[in-house]
Amino acid sequence: MKNKMQASRFLKENSISISVLSIILALSGCVTTQDGVAISADHSRALSGERTKMGQSYNLNEDCTAATIANIKLVEAPAHGSVEFVKENIYSNYKDGIRIKCNSRKSLGVSEYYTSNSGYSGPDIYKVRVSYGEGTIKDVTVNINVIKN
Repeated sequence: MKNKMQASRFLKENSISISVLSIILALSGCVTTQDGVAISADHSRALSGERTKMGQSYNLNEDCTAATIANIKLVEAPAHGSVEFVKENIYSNYKDGIRIKCNSRKSLGVSEYYTSNSGYSGPDIYKVRVSYGEGTIKDVTVNINVIKN
């Protein structure tokens, strides 16, 4: 609990807000911590053979400019498709706080896209490690249900 309070105070004092990887069309899983790395699992859907946005990462200053750009590394590739990470202007999704105003305008972040092999349907999975260069690290397992077109 003390570490959480210290981290919260650090973030507030330094005007840093870290967004967790937002998953579109997903149900977020449980987040745990192991050796200082946040670990979570997300679930999503994709149409077979279609490029589908799985999520996005951002870290904005109070003025809605990018504080840092997420570094996303593919730890385990999907068995039935591919993943790409694209730096682009995106809408943030802050739930509360001073940065909630940023949700109405695009800011630089990283989008994550998955494309299954053409004709494949069924489960697929990949793992990523997200870091922001200031000590926050998150490992995310993305579980995908690929549906035939």
